[in-house]
Amino acid sequence: MSLTKQKILNIQVTSSPKEKILEHIKKYLDRSGDEGSPRSRKSKKSLVVLTPNPEQVVLASRSSVFAGLLNQADVTLPDGIGIVWAARFLESVPSRTDTTVISGRISGVDFMDDLVALAVKQRVSIGLIGGLGGLAVQAFECLHQKHPKLSGWAEDGPEIRTDDTGIIEDPGTHYWSQMVKKITTTKIQILFVGLGAPKQELVIDKLATAYKVADISSPLVMMAVGGSFDVLAGRLKRAPLFIRSIGFEWFWRLLQEPWRWKRQLALPQFLFLLIREKLKILVSQG
Repeated sequence: MSLTKQKILNIQVTSSPKEKILEHIKKYLDRSGDEGSPRSRKSKKSLVVLTPNPEQVVLASRSSVFAGLLNQADVTLPDGIGIVWAARFLESVPSRTDTTVISGRISGVDFMDDLVALAVKQRVSIGLIGGLGGLAVQAFECLHQKHPKLSGWAEDGPEIRTDDTGIIEDPGTHYWSQMVKKITTTKIQILFVGLGAPKQELVIDKLATAYKVADISSPLVMMAVGGSFDVLAGRLKRAPLFIRSIGFEWFWRLLQEPWRWKRQLALPQFLFLLIREKLKILVSQG
């Protein structure tokens, strides 16, 4: 089952509906879990799910490393309402004949909840990495209360420093290999990483590389979930459904975390890049 994508400012964003994406992931887990097949005896590529929003697209416009991470992901959910608006704004691009236009936002925290429900149904163990002060553990405990049959573990994320060129300081090769060993020995098949962009995407890339080097045949879905652990653990109150439906969940979070105001400066930059791209399209068509 192939997923369709739409390019938003040089970033490929998955345009398939959520139900099709979930089925795609389920088939990956089912197919990879067939230990009797010749395919299962070969090293398998992990399946990566990222959640680009306008702020991340702006970051990708100046960081080729981050843009590469977004574009090489298997699934890139349209997590921000700005991505949906941009998709409609750029819908007239003539070269997009093999894709479908993004129809709506797919919230990262909602999709995480869907994957957790899938894990329970498929009897798959999950892992949570991210935050500090036991945030991931608190999030896992809340998930376990909701899904008593859920199995897995959670721990704080690694201490890393990054810039536009990637990770400039991390725990070292031993940490990544030991983390992959922990994932495989505890039979984790879905891993959620909540460190904020671009750290979480870089961590996932490190783990994906170490996973491939280890020549492991079991499946591994890795998803970047941003601040989802804060919501799940109750540290942040999620916006009411009405606020979410009109696309202002970002503003609701800003009210709870006013220190994030500097990050919102990416929005006018995103709008500028979008208008410039539209003008290029109109010129090429004219």
